[in-house]
Amino acid sequence: MLHELLLALSSGVHSSLLYPQSCKADSSHGLLQSFLSPAEQALLQSLAHNLGDRNRNIRDSASAISSSHPSTVCRAVSTAIISIYLANFQRKILEVEQDLLNEDASIVGAYNIVPLSAIVGAFDGWSRKLEWLWKTVQYVQAPTPRGAQHTRSNHESCTAAKLISHLRESTHTGYPDIEVIFLDLLRVAETAWLKQISAWVLYGRHPAHGAGDFFVTREAASKSQTGLPWDYAVQDSLVPYFVTPHTANSILFIGRSLNHIRERQSSFTDRSGKATTPDLALLPNHLAHLSSLEFPLSSSSFSAAIGAIKRSLSQNALQKLLPFAKVLEILQILKDFFLLERGEFAVALLTAADERLVSRNKAERPKQNLANELASMTIKEGEVSAILARTWTALTSYQSLDDEDVDEELDQARELIRLSIKTVDANHTSRFSLASFSDLLLPASTVLTLRVPSPLDLFLSASDVDTYSHVHAYLLSIRRAHLRLSKLFLLSVLRRDHPSPKAPSLLDHHRAFDVMARMRNRANYRARILRPIWATIASAAFFLTELGEFFQGEVVKSSWSTFHRWLVPNLTQELRSVKDNVMSSVGTNQRPDSPRPASSQSILELAMKPLQDPETLTQAHKSYLVSLEKALLLHDPAFTLALRRLMTSIDHMSALMQRLNTVQQSIDSDTQNEVSIATNHFAAEEKKLVVDLKASHSKVASGVQALIEALRAIDSAKSAERGYQVDQMVMQHDRFVPWTGGGIDRLLLKLDYGYVQSLA
Repeated sequence: MLHELLLALSSGVHSSLLYPQSCKADSSHGLLQSFLSPAEQALLQSLAHNLGDRNRNIRDSASAISSSHPSTVCRAVSTAIISIYLANFQRKILEVEQDLLNEDASIVGAYNIVPLSAIVGAFDGWSRKLEWLWKTVQYVQAPTPRGAQHTRSNHESCTAAKLISHLRESTHTGYPDIEVIFLDLLRVAETAWLKQISAWVLYGRHPAHGAGDFFVTREAASKSQTGLPWDYAVQDSLVPYFVTPHTANSILFIGRSLNHIRERQSSFTDRSGKATTPDLALLPNHLAHLSSLEFPLSSSSFSAAIGAIKRSLSQNALQKLLPFAKVLEILQILKDFFLLERGEFAVALLTAADERLVSRNKAERPKQNLANELASMTIKEGEVSAILARTWTALTSYQSLDDEDVDEELDQARELIRLSIKTVDANHTSRFSLASFSDLLLPASTVLTLRVPSPLDLFLSASDVDTYSHVHAYLLSIRRAHLRLSKLFLLSVLRRDHPSPKAPSLLDHHRAFDVMARMRNRANYRARILRPIWATIASAAFFLTELGEFFQGEVVKSSWSTFHRWLVPNLTQELRSVKDNVMSSVGTNQRPDSPRPASSQSILELAMKPLQDPETLTQAHKSYLVSLEKALLLHDPAFTLALRRLMTSIDHMSALMQRLNTVQQSIDSDTQNEVSIATNHFAAEEKKLVVDLKASHSKVASGVQALIEALRAIDSAKSAERGYQVDQMVMQHDRFVPWTGGGIDRLLLKLDYGYVQSLA
């Protein structure tokens, strides 16, 4: 009987002793049960449920997890449960059996009587252990819906991050023996997870097994700008809770850097000129950092180890792979051409686009009919590329032939910057405002993009380029609307009276006076009609001027100055010394010690001595972009939507004013030549244009007023928390603090001073 009991506990077979309800009723079974008291039967049922059933269920479920679970961490934990704790339970059964055979006094009493309570007491503590192990196995198992096949997907199954979090919580049960078990299982789980991290951090290799459970995801690169076959990203749901977001991004950066190093091994040579692999040279040092970690892993120690590996990689391998000078060059291009620091680029681009549309309309108008009218309005990719090519030609023509300095930045920008038609992805949700400004330059949505060469994609991501493109379209639309309104003041027919003709000699004086009186009355009527419209145009132009000056002169300039001074903190002081040197040499009629390019180069070398960590540069650049978007009010939907509506109203009013200029010029010419039929036709069109202009002028006036109200609402919302900060570089433990500015109160003050709200 006792051996059958121990055999049932060990193998989990359905014994008639432990599972009487599962066996057929026979004489032997009834005879056996007649010798057991109700208390003994209850003890046997307790042994069957707490030990036998759980031992069998844990073994079967853990074996299934070890053979089929997609997570290698879950497999490692289930294997540890079988090989360590279930094996310990089997050894405990053998120890109890050995005590029975040896007639140990702790179990065998007088007259070789073995109390059933002594058997139960020998397994004291194992009931609680198996209960917690069974809960852990149930947590790892994926829930399978009824009627479905017993298959587990990555979304249904337990992940390494969830399991590690569950094991850490289970160590705080209050039972010392349970704490020891789960600390051991936590060590197994974190060791398996750290092996995945080690393959990525030390060699840049994505895990071959259990890749779906690794928080660095991999996708095939599309139209690769990086030169790598794969694109990598961090999936937040797979990151364990003790790994901070900064550490997760550092791990991603280290692995991507190692992939770039492997792709560009030919650029790394030692002193003898032989190709070397700097990642393998740094491997012992990096491995020592990971080996020094103690389990369970703490957030501070793990972040410190990853930070040490990142700094070592940046200061040795990445200094050649990603020179700091290249980062400054790409940032300068983005500032000059995407943030419109070079104003001539914006003007040349707008001029080229307008000229292309005008020439296109002139070419299509004679042969246009209703069938091909819509087809002729489609903008093709070749036309967009031609517009950018004409822009580069115009910028090149601005350079003087006597200028010895070659604009290398312009040549580099010409190779990297592209203007293309924006493709709309139905599944892609934009993180920007609801208002789109990309369709104002041309009838189709166009976007200015940057081809990021390798390895600069370690610093500049595709989302950063999208942000620059959105900001460029936003600033360019403001510049475009202001130019449209400014060009209206060049329409001389609308702003000046037509010169009075001399009276013909054959006409009498009364008829000549009548002609001049009609022309004078017509000029007064036109002036009276257009006076409120010109007032609205002047007010809208003033508003756009001040808004553009605020965005370009204060927000963009101050944000870049703060970021640039953090990048090269020694540059400002060195520039002042060079300026003093040049001014002193000019005052004494002497040449400076070195030419300007050499001085700038030496300044750059001095400024780049304290090389920043590339991953730190990336995070600082992202903070810079986020603060820039916020300061440009791009995240305020009320302001951006009102600004977009104003742009549309300005385009409509500009087109009406240009057409009215043509019509009135034709009327004046026909009146002078006494052509009455054409004059009547143009007079009817003039009346219709005046009615449309009044409606359009009202929309522009209300649009400006709506924008001012939106600015006041933004200023009121920020008044409680706004404290004006002086534009200065702020660093806290090498961490970049972006420029926040002083709000828009000064912009509102200028608008109030200019009487923008007094629109007719």
